[in-house]
Amino acid sequence: MGKFNLYPSISNNIKRTVLNSIKPKSASRLGLFQSVQSKLQTRAFHSSRNVLINFDPYSTLGVEKSASAKDIKKAYYQLVKKYHPDVNKEKDAEKRFHKIQESYELLSDKEKRSQYDQFGAAAFDSNGNANPFAGGNPFGGSHGGNPFGGGAGGNPFGGMGFDFEDLFKQAFNGGAGGRGGGGGQFVTEHVGDNIEVLKTIGFKESIFGTKVEINYKAVDSCNTCKGSGMKKGKKKTTCSTCHGTGQSTHILGGFHMSSTCNSCHGTGVTIPSSDQCTSCKGNGVEEVPKSTSVDLPCGIADGTRLRIPGAGDAPFITKDPYNQTRNGDLIIRVHVSKDPVFTRSNNKIVVNQDIIMTTAALGGEIVVPTIDGQSIKLKLRPGVQNGKTLTIPEKGVPINRNIQNRGDMEVKINVKTLIPETPIQTALLEALADAFDDKNAKRTDAHWKLDLNEDEKDVKETFDEKDLHPSKLNRIGKFLGKFFNMKDEDKK
Repeated sequence: MGKFNLYPSISNNIKRTVLNSIKPKSASRLGLFQSVQSKLQTRAFHSSRNVLINFDPYSTLGVEKSASAKDIKKAYYQLVKKYHPDVNKEKDAEKRFHKIQESYELLSDKEKRSQYDQFGAAAFDSNGNANPFAGGNPFGGSHGGNPFGGGAGGNPFGGMGFDFEDLFKQAFNGGAGGRGGGGGQFVTEHVGDNIEVLKTIGFKESIFGTKVEINYKAVDSCNTCKGSGMKKGKKKTTCSTCHGTGQSTHILGGFHMSSTCNSCHGTGVTIPSSDQCTSCKGNGVEEVPKSTSVDLPCGIADGTRLRIPGAGDAPFITKDPYNQTRNGDLIIRVHVSKDPVFTRSNNKIVVNQDIIMTTAALGGEIVVPTIDGQSIKLKLRPGVQNGKTLTIPEKGVPINRNIQNRGDMEVKINVKTLIPETPIQTALLEALADAFDDKNAKRTDAHWKLDLNEDEKDVKETFDEKDLHPSKLNRIGKFLGKFFNMKDEDKK
């Protein structure tokens, strides 16, 4: 396909029209403008080659003669993606790409396709056109004045490597212009920052849920000017620094460098100081105190973050028909304070219960508190060991924030060792050690120690209370009687 250079003035006018129609009024549209401008400057308009075609367009597109217009278009798009010179670097890719475009231009036009089906390539003149002046078109074809002779509908930008129709729909929401133009307007969305606050609650509140009041400060639209930043009846003016482009251009070492305009912050418009709102100083926003009530669900864990959409900061920008604003979110980070009795492990509530070693040895009953406020009596079997875990069902943390579905409560037994504080307690413990044949326990009196010969040190003996030697019982009684007699003498 050759470059369209018969009427360069027409193509230049179209370039200027396209660029002017999307000339940026704000920084948000500058990227689109520069992208289109770059593509227009680096790619020329194309049309059909001005020679008689010497190939079968159906074979080129890989479709049958009975193929529908939809099938032809689908095949064309697939081949274009595959053989576009910017994508395919094969030697004959560009040549094949030109034939694909020429084939589609012919077959997408109903009249040309009909003539080709009847007469083949002979139906066209040396320029590849069926009738050079049909419909008053000085460029050939039958498109009612389409100067580019494209397919049905005639896309004048078909050979530029991108779809202008989709580009304009995206830029102008299907309308015909930007700011101040007819049709849809180009609107930029600005989103404010999120605000995160820390809220501390009690352990019991985290289990059953609670309602909390959150007080914080946030940037919000000015109540005086309703976010416009201007006094009533005033209007914004074009930025005198960037002349409405939103960009400042600097020349560094022969290179043109662009940056966001510092005067208008890329909006292309400013508010004169005399017209600025006295409350917000032309910013359109101000910091205000806010308060909101939040229902924290049951079973919430420490460190959980809850998000309230739209309760955060407003964007730091003035409102106008071309700027759509949306507040950020309020994020509440929950901190659960520690409880002196209860701890949490996933969906379980854990209680550490201390018991005296005599209770652990003999068994007994203990009373355990629950997070519900009730107390539960547990019976312990004799000989319970330190670290033993007892499970109480459905007294734990709500599962999936459902108070009717709760985990278990675990009671961990901590056997507390007795420490003698009086001579009587010491004597009793030593007697207990003697009764259970504890040879490692410390003795305070030499004659109280077990009588073992040197040859009997490695002998282990096992005693039961009922089989204990009477002499040993007598010695225990005598030893304890000495303390009681001493106590009686002190009273005298």
